[in-house]
Amino acid sequence: MSLSASFAARVVLARRLRFLPPRAFAVAHHALFQGELTTLRRPRTYSQLLAAKNLREQPEMVHVTADKYAVREHVAERIGAAHLIPLHQVVDRAEDLDLAARTRPYVVKGTHGCDMTLLVRDPAAADHAAIRATVARWLDTDFYEHGWREAPYKGLPRRAVVEEFLGDGVTPPADHKFFVFHGEPTMVVVDQDRFSAHTSTLLHPDWCPFAISGRFAQADALPPRPASYDRMLEIARTLGADFEFARIDLYEVDGHVYFGEITHNPGGGLVRLKPREFDRALGDLWRDGVPVPERFVQRERQLAG
Repeated sequence: MSLSASFAARVVLARRLRFLPPRAFAVAHHALFQGELTTLRRPRTYSQLLAAKNLREQPEMVHVTADKYAVREHVAERIGAAHLIPLHQVVDRAEDLDLAARTRPYVVKGTHGCDMTLLVRDPAAADHAAIRATVARWLDTDFYEHGWREAPYKGLPRRAVVEEFLGDGVTPPADHKFFVFHGEPTMVVVDQDRFSAHTSTLLHPDWCPFAISGRFAQADALPPRPASYDRMLEIARTLGADFEFARIDLYEVDGHVYFGEITHNPGGGLVRLKPREFDRALGDLWRDGVPVPERFVQRERQLAG
């Protein structure tokens, strides 16, 4: 069985296990995707700590910032409204979408979960009925129950937003995902071409690769460092300071930084970091503040690409 087929099979099996109570499901889910048996009662690694955190009662701030519409007010207060992607509409019924009014490329997103995104590059050719049908399906979905039991999404209002399509309206800008532990960015994952030839490059904050791998292939060349990278780090620190761990997603367009989202359970627990020693190193950082060892950093590639 190929790696991709094996992953797909694990997804199917995990979905069939959603009848289990939360802890039993979390243990089974972790075993399927991380390849280890643990009760999650004494978590040590990053993946274990993430799964254990997901089992706890979530602070209200986590629910607010997991909501892709409610988080906008929080972000405006913390770093300024200029960093928000322009918003055209928010609805809780698909039939209320005013798609005919859109003349420029736009993006439709569900606010109460993930993997709910439509890119509309050519509004004149858009199939409005198909878009509304997709959004109606999102709004009928309790993402906590029908996803991976991700507690930050539990009980969120089901809404959809229509936002401006950043950049050239054809190719989405690179997504810079800052993994922030106790207010300090420790890893930057640069997702490029997410909706076509997706690559995901895992970098040290000094903009050199980690000698590790995740779920997706890494880019052949080092992604270009954003001109506003220092501002991105500052924003990641500011927005991540409220949490022991969070992932802060940012974009850069024409030198300006835009906020994407705050994620509290990256990858839904599906992503296995390799080698496993790196998973343990991130766990040591999370628990005890121990810096990630230099052996994982490829500093000789810092100026490559």
